[in-house]
Amino acid sequence: MTVPLPAAPTVRRGLVVSAEGGGRLPVDLAACRRILVVRLDFIGDWVLMLPFLANLRASAPGAEITTVVLTRVYDLARACRFVDRVVAVDPVEAGPVAFFGRDEADVADFVADYTGGVFDLALVPRWDTDFNGALRIANGSGARKVIGFSEGCTAQRAVENRGDDRFYDAVLLDRSNAHEVEHKLGFVEAIGGRVSERGLRLDLDAADRAAADRFVTDEIGGDGRFLAVAPFAIGRKGLPPVVTADVTARLARELDLPVVVIGSPVHGEEAAAFAAMLTRPAVSAIGLPLGVSAALIGRAAALVGMDSGPAHIAAALGTPVSVVFAHPESGAADHVGSPERFRPWGDPARIQIVQPATPLAPCVEGCEADAPHCITQLGADWLTPRIAGFLARFVPEAVEGVAT
Repeated sequence: MTVPLPAAPTVRRGLVVSAEGGGRLPVDLAACRRILVVRLDFIGDWVLMLPFLANLRASAPGAEITTVVLTRVYDLARACRFVDRVVAVDPVEAGPVAFFGRDEADVADFVADYTGGVFDLALVPRWDTDFNGALRIANGSGARKVIGFSEGCTAQRAVENRGDDRFYDAVLLDRSNAHEVEHKLGFVEAIGGRVSERGLRLDLDAADRAAADRFVTDEIGGDGRFLAVAPFAIGRKGLPPVVTADVTARLARELDLPVVVIGSPVHGEEAAAFAAMLTRPAVSAIGLPLGVSAALIGRAAALVGMDSGPAHIAAALGTPVSVVFAHPESGAADHVGSPERFRPWGDPARIQIVQPATPLAPCVEGCEADAPHCITQLGADWLTPRIAGFLARFVPEAVEGVAT
């Protein structure tokens, strides 16, 4: 259902509140009956927002909470127990916005609320640059208060979102170097909520779990155990496919596990090329709906992946995961590619972060290339024994000393 939005957001108070010293935003959370949360980001971002939603729900138990997400995330978000309604949009910089949801009636109810100005509070809990127009959606709701993070939180946001603070009633200026989850938990406290849960719970639809079970039975068989590999990532974040294929084949051989390749439908051609590089048979899960893919990751003995959505899903579901980051160990902690900001959130004992020690010139504080660059320092001979040593703790059949 399409809704027209103003050509420009409505100017509001624009109060800037510093996070230092426990600054409080002007929100009476206990009085809010309808809350709109707009988070137009990707799969991993959604997973990392779940502790925020859990604590928002606990802090406003009587409120009806609606979350707006990108359509690409909807299948993963729709089962979330912490919200009452999930609505999806495609990113649109200007013009009308089309909303999608569970069914026409659900979307119609949301649009009636959205255009009727019934929301007491609209929240945009994105700390870094708003690339996809979350402010535009929140401001267009006509909520009594629109609250978010300040454009001054990061240097990039100060440029990309310059002047946006004036379209909020109040914003939190948080310049601390912290994990994305920590920024959002601080935001909960700044709006008057209480942080009682730091863990992460990812809910999956029962039908998606059943579909994943059928996939395992039909495509894998045996005892149903397998090694999941998610070899795809944007730009500099991904290992060269030939390296990932080599590592995957060695791990599968030594751990005596079949391989399942995880990815979205857009990875079809890449997945075919990747499978051709493998020296062991693999089952492709490319093209499965996102919710089913997530449930499949939850069934895996372990997952090997890049700094991308599947790694965050694995950690959230308790699946042991080894994540290869492009960001060097010697790099800046506040860099956009740093695991200090974006590492999967979960049991640290079940999450392995693998990084190059130092950057490749001309990179200094982090990898700045558009294609694999710093990450190319990591070869199969170096990666395989390190990842295998980690996985051996969770795969009983693992043998000592992985061949290189």
